[in-house]
Amino acid sequence: MKRLLLSAFACDPTKGSEPGYGWNWAVGLANRGYDVHCLTRDVAKKNIEAGEKPPHLHFHYVRLPFGLEKLYSASQPTMYLYYILWQWKAYTTALRLHKQMPFDLAHHATWGSLQMGSFLYKLGIPFIFGPAGGGQNAPEPFKKYFGQYWPAEKRRETVTKWMLRFNPAFKQMLKKATAVLVANTETFDMAKKCGVTNAQLVTDVALPGSFYPEHQLVKAPLPGQLKLLWTGRFMPRKGVLLLLDVMRELKAYPGITLTVVGDGEMKQPFLNKIKEYGLEKTVDWKGRVTYAEVRQYYASHDVFFYTSLRDSGSLQLVEAMAFGLPVVCLHLHGQALIVNDDTGIRCNCDTPAMAIDNLKNAIIYLYNRPDIVKNMSEAAYNFAIQQKWDNKIGTIVDQYYPQ
Repeated sequence: MKRLLLSAFACDPTKGSEPGYGWNWAVGLANRGYDVHCLTRDVAKKNIEAGEKPPHLHFHYVRLPFGLEKLYSASQPTMYLYYILWQWKAYTTALRLHKQMPFDLAHHATWGSLQMGSFLYKLGIPFIFGPAGGGQNAPEPFKKYFGQYWPAEKRRETVTKWMLRFNPAFKQMLKKATAVLVANTETFDMAKKCGVTNAQLVTDVALPGSFYPEHQLVKAPLPGQLKLLWTGRFMPRKGVLLLLDVMRELKAYPGITLTVVGDGEMKQPFLNKIKEYGLEKTVDWKGRVTYAEVRQYYASHDVFFYTSLRDSGSLQLVEAMAFGLPVVCLHLHGQALIVNDDTGIRCNCDTPAMAIDNLKNAIIYLYNRPDIVKNMSEAAYNFAIQQKWDNKIGTIVDQYYPQ
């Protein structure tokens, strides 16, 4: 049995997004027959130890000394500093473990940002990095949708540029990695500009088999009706205010309704816009709901409407498609790679006006063509059913792990 070192900074069996990714990588690789030793933070130790796990999965909890754990939540810049320090501590832990029980290979799974890098290449064994994003930036013409959070978005871009130039865990890692897996074309281009010759484009989204409905759901909207759905956290980059600009243009179609599930920083501006635009009859905000309830919303709606302005690869897209929802989204970042012309409509978005017009027309087109919704629904499910964690991990192991 090969011994594998997995770096999963974020890892929690009770959560989605990056923590869920880390957990699924750890469990999935152990189920593939590896003796997995996972390096992660200790914040989720209780949840990890309480969860069921394969016998050949072991966790090593890495914590910074001298009160440095406070850096993580102090500010955005100190969070990045914390992550680099944590990465170094994880490497020194790995080096100690490697001397005790030599590893056959190492894989950095989370966080998935290329410019943040990893020090595990220094172990001198085959090393896989990713899938990772990090190359995508929110388009400048859409800054009004970020409101007061736009300066923070620009600071993120500044940090990215700094990391590309100076992060010691990045430059050498690119040269030493056996494979660099990137999640979208923007990150692929960034990797190429940095001299990577072995970058591979691999989406970073997958679902556990337990998430899917018991039977395939094929959407067939009633005439004169189209039920749109948006789910996620109300982060500035998620474009929730752009949703409302489109819905304002659709007020002449009262049969087109939007249900919004989520909460977060943009909640109050979102609610203010609903009132300002008079959208109370066509936009229904549900707030934060349980995981089980989210599945019910996917099951009861017709089309997934998504307008994220910066995303590596959005898990919600695959979740929605697992329940047969076609997707209307922007032709941008991970959305453009996950969605295709069979499973939804990707709208060009050079300017906000272009985006609003194209999104509106896409929704009206589906409203008038329930037969197209049905065809896309079938294609969406057929795509999503291939995105199970077992398939994702199996493909990466077969194609990029040393045999």
